[in-house]
Amino acid sequence: MKHTNKLFLLIFGVIILFSACNKTDFDELAREQERQDSIEEARIKNLIKEQAPLLKAYVENPSNGWTNPILDTSRGIWYEILTRGQEDSYTYKRSGSGQIVAPKIEVKYKGQLLNGTVFDQTDEQSTNKKTFIFNLAQDIIPAWTIAFLPQKIPYNGQDYAVGGLTSTGLKKGSKIRFVAPSPWGYDTRERDKIPANSPLVFEIEVVDISDSQ
Repeated sequence: MKHTNKLFLLIFGVIILFSACNKTDFDELAREQERQDSIEEARIKNLIKEQAPLLKAYVENPSNGWTNPILDTSRGIWYEILTRGQEDSYTYKRSGSGQIVAPKIEVKYKGQLLNGTVFDQTDEQSTNKKTFIFNLAQDIIPAWTIAFLPQKIPYNGQDYAVGGLTSTGLKKGSKIRFVAPSPWGYDTRERDKIPANSPLVFEIEVVDISDSQ
């Protein structure tokens, strides 16, 4: 019996020690994640600050045709609503679990660099790229998600911020143009005609928007 008690105490001690080590490891991982998040946040803020004069100069250049640019100060995105769209054509919402319901979207668009280089666009003369159809949950650049979503979505009787540019989000018939700092584009990645760390200019017209089936 004494031997059994000693064995039990030994096993119990090992369990406690293992649990303590696991908690210590978890805490260290959590602290490391916080540190990495802080570094990444600082990197993004620095890039937005560095690129801010370039974006401001772009929208203020008369040759680029902007007439009423608005600055989203928290993310450094300049945008201009060209057409409001049909307000009752779509309602952004959350599912029962609280997740944003990602709509199916059809658009015409053009993407450019600040120097005017067009790196991608839909083409009405094309047989297979007259429009671009996608789901908002797809792997698209952050700037597109930010442009489409409204600022808030009601859920359980309350309005929850979701980080969109406009109060209602883009609807059918909406037309917007925006210029976004590189972290909201392809960031440090190179892509075809897009150099790393490039701010991007987009003009998007929403042809249709509906719930995904």
